[in-house]
Amino acid sequence: MGVQVPPPAPINFIWNSMTLSVQKVREQDAVIDFKATLDSSEYETELNSWLSKKSETARIDGFRPGKAPLTVIKKLYGDDASRSVVNTLIDRVLRTIDKEHQIRVAGHPSVTVEKADAAEGFECSITVECLPKIELKDFSSISCEQLVIDISKKEIDEAVENLFSRYKGHEKDPKDGKAAWGDKVKFSIKEQNVKSESQEQDLVLEENIEEELWRPLHQGLEGKSAGDKVEVVITYPEDFHQATVVSKSFTYELEIHSVYARIEFKLDDTFAKEFECENLDALHAKMKSTLETDQNHLIGLFHKRQILDALNDQYQMPLPKSSIDFEFEQIWKRLQDEIAAAKERGEKEDIDLEEVEVEYRQIAERRVKLGLLVSEIAKVHSISLSKEEIQREVMIEAMKYKSQFNEVVDYYIKNPRMMEKLIAPALEDKVVEFVLEKAKKKETKITVKELPAKLKGIVPGYEDDDEVEASDEKKASKEGKSVSAKPQAKKASPKVKGE
Repeated sequence: MGVQVPPPAPINFIWNSMTLSVQKVREQDAVIDFKATLDSSEYETELNSWLSKKSETARIDGFRPGKAPLTVIKKLYGDDASRSVVNTLIDRVLRTIDKEHQIRVAGHPSVTVEKADAAEGFECSITVECLPKIELKDFSSISCEQLVIDISKKEIDEAVENLFSRYKGHEKDPKDGKAAWGDKVKFSIKEQNVKSESQEQDLVLEENIEEELWRPLHQGLEGKSAGDKVEVVITYPEDFHQATVVSKSFTYELEIHSVYARIEFKLDDTFAKEFECENLDALHAKMKSTLETDQNHLIGLFHKRQILDALNDQYQMPLPKSSIDFEFEQIWKRLQDEIAAAKERGEKEDIDLEEVEVEYRQIAERRVKLGLLVSEIAKVHSISLSKEEIQREVMIEAMKYKSQFNEVVDYYIKNPRMMEKLIAPALEDKVVEFVLEKAKKKETKITVKELPAKLKGIVPGYEDDDEVEASDEKKASKEGKSVSAKPQAKKASPKVKGE
């Protein structure tokens, strides 16, 4: 048989000779309920005090300032007095709760006034949603697989050869004469009979281009010289992503500005100089460094997922519903926007929204829990971003808006809450690194070709494709030339109706 514990005695505070009782009546999960009361005589005293002060300044016809009877003041300003006294009492109640219970409040407390009357007194209910108390566990209890990339000479050689086979170098100065297959053409493109700005494009002419859609563009430029104008007709296929142009044909006007001859390279020191490398050995060394950087970034995402999964599984705690609802609304709105955009493109979405909603709420709960854990770990272990790291994050964000760079920087400087949101991912990465350092790690050496299998379901693009290359394209020089194992060829993308 358990022992029944009586409810805690009410906390009585005296404010200007007024006794206000604040009592905790229930605590469950992340919610605490309080009740505050003030007896009728003291409530009436507060009302009369307010009215008396009001009478000193009130200007009422027939009475000199400060001489109007209290009954007249009460009739004219009774409602104002009630609202003011109630607001003052609620403010005092909240300050009492904060002082005595030191609750880490999540969101705004919910206050319900049960009664506020000179005959019955004052009573209100307060529901406070609070952040959970977190007792951090020993991080050495976390076990994870630590991947170590092992890039072989063969893989480096293959990457360099792949770069060589795909790289299309061109002369710096334009040539005289007609554009031939393999040449680079700089031109402007505009849809015929449509008032729109011309788009400038660069295109390397490919005779055996795989995309049938763009073949007329390549064929229209082949054999043309600087100053020539030509029209091409492009018909968009049935599976094109823009539903408004599917199976329709559009005529585009092309104006050729300049033609650059292709350079036929050999895999030698001259080719290496295209990537600011002194010789072929230096190019191999640079490729190795690029591959290591690319792979280690992906491995970092793999480690991060393990750590966050482990933290999520280790801790069970009551979570503030308001925080979960807010997080859910954010991701749910993005989904609705994507569905609306798909409908505008004429695409059909086969989605079970009820099933997706359950999944999204689970995602929201995970995000809230991990956010609280990351914040607590950072607080307890004094993990923070340096001034230089914060500046770097702001600069990176501002660079996305080049024409408004200074305005973006100024915006974050003047809005601390938005600054906190901006740097949150960087702080999370720092916390993850700290936990990973303390965790038990089992080292696994892995090759470039083996890495994609480890990234399935963790990194976008690796869910179902066994053949995905494990390196992203990286910039290798100030001119933007890449030494990635998988550079992407540029494709012309004319602006069409409906885009």
